[in-house]
Amino acid sequence: MYAETSTKPLRQFHFKNIIVNGVGVLSDSYNLYAISLVFFSITGYLHASPVDYSVLTASGYIGAAFGAILFGAIADRIGRKPMYGIDLALIFLGSAAQFFTTSYSFLFIARLIMGFGIGGDYVMSPVIMAENSNTRDRGKLMATTFSIMFLIGAVLAAFVVQIVSSILSPAEAWRVELAFGAVPALFVIYYRRKIPETYRFKTRVKGDADSNFNISVKPEKGLKLQKDNVNYSERLVKSLPVILAGSILWVLYDAYSSTFTIFGPITIAANLGLTPIGFTYVAVFLAGLPGTLLSLFLIDRVGRKKLVIIGYLGVFAALLLYSILLVAPGFFGIPPSDRSIGGLVGIAALLGMTFYMFNYLFSAVGPATIIGGTIIVPELIPTKIRASGQAVNVFIDRLSAATFISLFPVLLSFLGLGDMILIYALIAVGSSILMFFAIPEARGRTLEELANEPVDSGSLQQSGS
Repeated sequence: MYAETSTKPLRQFHFKNIIVNGVGVLSDSYNLYAISLVFFSITGYLHASPVDYSVLTASGYIGAAFGAILFGAIADRIGRKPMYGIDLALIFLGSAAQFFTTSYSFLFIARLIMGFGIGGDYVMSPVIMAENSNTRDRGKLMATTFSIMFLIGAVLAAFVVQIVSSILSPAEAWRVELAFGAVPALFVIYYRRKIPETYRFKTRVKGDADSNFNISVKPEKGLKLQKDNVNYSERLVKSLPVILAGSILWVLYDAYSSTFTIFGPITIAANLGLTPIGFTYVAVFLAGLPGTLLSLFLIDRVGRKKLVIIGYLGVFAALLLYSILLVAPGFFGIPPSDRSIGGLVGIAALLGMTFYMFNYLFSAVGPATIIGGTIIVPELIPTKIRASGQAVNVFIDRLSAATFISLFPVLLSFLGLGDMILIYALIAVGSSILMFFAIPEARGRTLEELANEPVDSGSLQQSGS
């Protein structure tokens, strides 16, 4: 059965999974970008300081951390299907509640609820997509579910903010703009409840080899399937090194990525002389989308490790040059007139935009799609603990990202943008080294091979090529 699951070509079922699984990511992306685009409205109408705003943004990450733990534990015990759709319902409730915001505390709680659902989705969607994918296309299927949908969410946020702001007064617009994140979630909750249990969970965890449930592929007649009889705790302990390595990679990625996502349309855009909405459009269409499409084309051909390392080397070079431009513009022959207190102008702004876009492009080619797309951990650990392991991964990353986001305004005022970007450049180097030594290549290998799970009597060994 696993041989059949791993070698079947792409079909309608896989594309349906991309849409149904990816809407949670789209909602997360929308809410991240939307709150950055309405920064000035929130700080004005709720009388919030930059630090208050950072803590407010971090509330979604805190909710996600604890939502992930709950959803992961339940999904490995009773199955993926029972929890699927509940995550989106929470995202819908939290997002919609933002429309009724009357105070800072109310908005904080609404985003905490929304984040709880997002945390569950960050566990459920990658796990289900990995278990339902064929080996040959697993990388691009998982990457499309996260990275492409994340970009769509970013563009949707910019578009909605642009349209709504032109129709409603500022006092009304920001509430509508934040609450609109509930709309995509609402349309997909029903379809998530219809997604069948994954065959791998039914057989590996429950030992239900004779089930007649609806699934993308049916078992071959007479094929004997093996239940994983290894103790849950033993599986989890043995998998901790790769879970922690994957978590550290994600934490390092989010150390700069989350702050760029939240504060890019504010801090970086102002430094480059762009409006927040204009910055979002330019970044996505000139760098994010081309880089992600290139990654989708290469991920199952070149492999995950090479793309991440190549991407991070590009990120390092681009951010190093951007940092030098900010700290020592004379290195590029930039005249003092092109650098003001408000940011960069003239040739300096053009150079800054170029360096930032190359950073975004190279990040999309590797780190954003593979690490940020939460592909690594779900591919490398056994079915019995796949949701729990991903939950640990999400918990560590989301709490770390919440800390980075909360501290960013303080660090920015203390170090300055140039030194902050230099730190991010060095993070790229460290992440490349960790990826090279700690993470095995998953290209062309089945989930069972990667996790050293027992296989059935089918020709699984021939399915990974």
